[in-house]
Amino acid sequence: MIWDKVLQREFYNCEPVTVAKELLGKVLVREAKQGVTAGIIVETEAYLAENDPANHAFKGKTKRNKSMFGPAGHAYVYRIHQVCCLNAVTEPEDVPSAVLIRALMPIEGVDLMRKRLGRDDPLPATGPGKLCKAMAIDLSLDGWDLTLGEQLWIAEPNEQIEISEADVVVTGRVGVTAAKDLPLRFFLSKQPFVNFVSKVRG
Repeated sequence: MIWDKVLQREFYNCEPVTVAKELLGKVLVREAKQGVTAGIIVETEAYLAENDPANHAFKGKTKRNKSMFGPAGHAYVYRIHQVCCLNAVTEPEDVPSAVLIRALMPIEGVDLMRKRLGRDDPLPATGPGKLCKAMAIDLSLDGWDLTLGEQLWIAEPNEQIEISEADVVVTGRVGVTAAKDLPLRFFLSKQPFVNFVSKVRG
């Protein structure tokens, strides 16, 4: 198995910038009827609970964003432009912050990812929408508890991945119009699995 222990509640129960950085190098795992897909997280974005107009909860709680107000370690999945995006909820309950998972380096189930995308894509999990389609992540997983180690979870890799500060690139966020220049996007340098167009955005 390429991954080890499942990340637990305490990992997520802190401010989103810390979680966004520490998720780099961790393994996102999806277990579905078709099979298991997994990849190393190589790109994330933090969304702050306060003074962040790009945060979906900036104007308060709605039916769409209610998962952001739940306990840390749950999934917040939303739909935009006919695709879904996956976030890990951070901080204590009723503090609506989260980290968007933007890209993976596939390590298991790559052929299944490509089949779901309907094409022979060499980079099947670059960009949050493409990632969710390749991993079969949809609105049914909104609010899912990522700490259970079932269906959808994030785990430590079975071999320690050494990531130094120099390995992490920090830029403004991608695909938002409000607060887009805040340095809240993080990705691993020299990573072909980070979308090139997004990479140069910062």
